[in-house]
This record gives sequence, structure tokens and C-alpha cells, in this order.
Amino acid sequence: MEELTELDRRIVAALQLDGRCSWAEVARLAGTTESTAARRGGKLLEDGTVRVVGVADPLVCGLGQPVLVQLNCAPGAVRSVVDVLAARSDTRFLALSTGNWDIITEIIVPSRQVLVQALVDEVGGLAGVHRTSSALVTRNFAMRHDWSRDLLDAAPTAVPSSADALADPVEPCVLDDVDRNLLAALADDGRRQFRDLAKGLTVGETGVRRRIERLVASRALVFSTLVSPAALGFQVELFASLKVDLAQLDEVARLLAERTEVRYVSATAGAADLVCEVILARPADIYSFTTGVLGGLPGVRSVEIGLELENHKRAYRPFEI
Repeated sequence: MEELTELDRRIVAALQLDGRCSWAEVARLAGTTESTAARRGGKLLEDGTVRVVGVADPLVCGLGQPVLVQLNCAPGAVRSVVDVLAARSDTRFLALSTGNWDIITEIIVPSRQVLVQALVDEVGGLAGVHRTSSALVTRNFAMRHDWSRDLLDAAPTAVPSSADALADPVEPCVLDDVDRNLLAALADDGRRQFRDLAKGLTVGETGVRRRIERLVASRALVFSTLVSPAALGFQVELFASLKVDLAQLDEVARLLAERTEVRYVSATAGAADLVCEVILARPADIYSFTTGVLGGLPGVRSVEIGLELENHKRAYRPFEI
């Protein structure tokens, strides 16, 4: 994929701060005119280079428990396994990886019975799958949607990082049919206007605005601007699994969550105590990150690194219109 121009990157970085912000605000953050921001940003959205989507949090929405699954496959079977996993509606994340595992995926399961069926009968039973490992995600510390904010000359301090909202545990949010319809519509296009979202619903434009504000405030809904890191000049995506002294796990997780290059941090009950996803500009940065950042964390006993070769899914659609 070709890298975007410097101005296009700044426009995308502004959208990653707030996927629903006006073109005037995008222009201010990117250092251009409103008409230029609307024209160039609109083209990136139209051709699919960039997507703004509303993401429902499964834990807050009471939809189920995230489970991290890693798979080793027979030579030649990886592509077919990826295709099956990508087609699953409960798959939230899916990537090819180097290291000890060929595929890393995250699925959302509503119950233990469904988990058994998914792991044993469905995923574990796929042709070509030789070995699997699974871990329950017990706490999410960061799900960063603004990892490109450093591309802006001065990222506004008034706009909180998308990792900040995960500082404390969340309470489940009770959804009704209107909420579910809004979440389904925003999963297709996170920039849809309130008046368009209100069509066919029992609430008007003002009611839709209030609903979305409530969903965002309760952390049931997050807006994410999806773009390939390579298009913005970031050449490396890696997945790190850490074994940590349990007394220091919370401190280590929070230190990682504070870093802009760390897109995702979760505690897991499995082979690793913490897992994190990291975006870096150059392959040379892997060494400095592993030694300078991971190596400086307290209580870390071991680290396993895998490079993400291809990302096949980073969206979750629990509701359909």
C-alpha cells in the first residue's frame, strides 16, 4: 500500500482523535483549510482507505467475554483457516503472525457452553489446525484509537487519549432496541448524521444525539478511525505476550497503556499475564522498544514477540439492522 501524503496523514490523525469531528475541526488540527480537509478526507473515506466506525464494547454491552485464541496450522492451511475465522460474526480481531503462532484472533463468547463449542468443535476442529491456545481476557487497560496523534504538530491536550477511558473497570449498560439499531448503523458508518440515524426510529434527531452521548459516556460505544498503519508511515505492528509478577501486573499494564505506540493492553488468564499490541515506525524501533520499554518494566519475567504480518479483521458487528 502506498503511503499517504503528509497532509493526508495529518487529516487521518485528526480523525483518529475524534472520528465524528467536523471538517472545520479536522482542518484546524491538520493545519489546512476546511474545504481541503473535507475534499481530501472525504476522498479517503469514499475509497475505503479510511473508515470511521462505531465500535460496541462487548463487556459494557453485556454481549459476552473476549477470548484470545492462538493457532498453529499445517503448511498451506493458514489461508483457509483465516477465511473461516474472518467470516465468524463473533471474531473481533484476526491477524497472521510470526513467532510461535501462525494466527492470533479474539472472539466474543456469551457463555461457557458457547466457548466450549467454539474452541473444541469449531475453531479447534478446522481442517489444518494442529495446535491451539486460548486465554480469557480478564481486564482491558487500553484500546487506543488515536495511536497516530504524534503526526500532528501539537496534539491537543484537551482531547483525552482513547486509552484514558479504560482507567477503571466498567459496569454493564442496559440496551434497548433503539440503542441496538444505532450501534448497528454506526458500525457501518461512524460519521452518519443524527438526522439520518433518526430515520425509522421512534426517537427524533435530538433523541438520537442524547442516546449516542449516553452510549459514549458509559463506554458502550467508541468511535474508531480504521486505517492501515503502513499508509501513515508505520511499518511495524507487533504482538507481545508478557509473564509478569502478579503483584506488579496492574502497574505494568498502566505503564504500557500510557504509551502512544501501544494500541491494546489486556490482562489474560492463560499462558501470558498481559498481552499488548504495538505500532512502530520502523523495524529498527523493535529493539529499542523491547529493551528500553519492555525491558524497563518492573516484574516482567519473560516476553514473547510476534510480528503481525497481515491484519484481516479489526471490527465487531454484534447487531444487524
